Amino acid sequence: MKKQKKKWIILGTGICMAGIITTLLFCFQTSKEKVSAGNGKTNTVRVKKMDLTKSVSATGTLASVRSKTVTAKTNDSTVKKVLVEVGDSVKEGDSLVTFDKEDLQEALQDAKENLANVKSSSDREVTSAETQLSDAKTNAAEEKSRQKKEITAAKKTLAETKKTVSQLKKQLKKAKDQQAKASLEQQLAQAEEKKEKAETSYQTAVSNQSSSSRQNNSSISNAENAVETAKANRTKNVKEAQKLVEEAQENLEQCAVKAAMDGLVTAVNVSEGDSYSGGSLIQIEDTSAYTVSTTVDEYDISDVKKGQKVVILTEATGDDELEGEISFVAPSTSSSSVSSVTDSEAPSGNSGNSSSDSSGYEVKITLKSSDDRLKLGMTAKCSIILEEAENVLAVPYDAVKQTKDGNTITVIEENSGSQKEISVTPGMESDYYVEVQGSDLQEGMQVVIPSDETDTSDAGEKTEQAGGNGLGNPMNGFGGGPGGAGERRGGGNGSGKPDRAPGN
Repeated sequence: MKKQKKKWIILGTGICMAGIITTLLFCFQTSKEKVSAGNGKTNTVRVKKMDLTKSVSATGTLASVRSKTVTAKTNDSTVKKVLVEVGDSVKEGDSLVTFDKEDLQEALQDAKENLANVKSSSDREVTSAETQLSDAKTNAAEEKSRQKKEITAAKKTLAETKKTVSQLKKQLKKAKDQQAKASLEQQLAQAEEKKEKAETSYQTAVSNQSSSSRQNNSSISNAENAVETAKANRTKNVKEAQKLVEEAQENLEQCAVKAAMDGLVTAVNVSEGDSYSGGSLIQIEDTSAYTVSTTVDEYDISDVKKGQKVVILTEATGDDELEGEISFVAPSTSSSSVSSVTDSEAPSGNSGNSSSDSSGYEVKITLKSSDDRLKLGMTAKCSIILEEAENVLAVPYDAVKQTKDGNTITVIEENSGSQKEISVTPGMESDYYVEVQGSDLQEGMQVVIPSDETDTSDAGEKTEQAGGNGLGNPMNGFGGGPGGAGERRGGGNGSGKPDRAPGN
């Protein structure tokens, strides 16, 4: 037994020593590769066909496509029963709340009595206005008749005085006796005085008639307007009172308040026994489809358009992608109505998420499909797809050099191992890769990347993360890739699949 135990100890010790030696050799070799890479080793990647995507990332909140606030027309009615609870699913026409029938009967009776009072009061107002109109017309007619008689009498008196003056003038011409002349002159003077008074009286009567006529016409017009107003008020008031009767009758016939649409009950604002006097009874949200409300900062908003595709991830749905579409882009920051997302809520390494500053623009995203796992208020990570390129040749953008003659990349010839420059035309860029085209360019070529910027192992890792489907690593933010200006964009060489919701 002792010999066997000793054998096992020696064997174990040997195995441990072998492991230690292997580890030291591996570390030495790794250290040697890194040193050689840092001292001019040529790093290369292969030209590959990839799916590239440029995107803008944003974080928002799930909301329903529409909501309905349920109210009742009745006032001062007692809630008899609440038939739903928060979280219940309802169908259009389902009863939600019932009211005490006795209260509704009393409300109907009150409405009928009010209608009768309105009719009676309105009729009295119309009758009074019509009476005033009739009086005004009668007074006008009487005044006109009186004025006419006054004018006729004044006119007759004036005619008589004129005739007297004319006769006295004729007699005065024929008179020869001085005494007779003197008497006639005295009579003529008196007659002319009477004539002047008669003319004044006549003119006054005519003027009075004109003034009186204007006043009477004004009184009649005012009285007519009063009648029209009284009749219009009667029609209006009776109609409103009749509407209240109809509403009370409807409330009585339908003691139960019913759902106007299918949806989820998210709020119940009354309880049994409550006295209801208006306002919200029930809140219903249509959860058959969802929207995402978010904000995009001013750096990216010019690229965001209505109708653009959006890839969405939530904590509840895990790695399962949801597809959405931009349905609204605010024209200004003041148009925004959603709460801004703070930087702390953004995925790490992605500064392009919506922020809480004043430069955020509201964006609404409509999901094209629903999922039973989704709930209102959930956080949604969104990648707004700006541009896509499928199955294109691509290289890391660090490999592309700008010269006076254009853009080039350095490739290694397979046979000789020598390097040469070939001309390329850059196309779409993601965060790490850029599409390249050129007559001399072929898939599989080895492309040199400056060793001080990118290590081969890193490039290979990022290429592996990108995958062949262009969706990116779900745990690497919105596609990953290096920093710089492109950090605001999602993608890597993938489609900018958004990161998981905060917490993962």
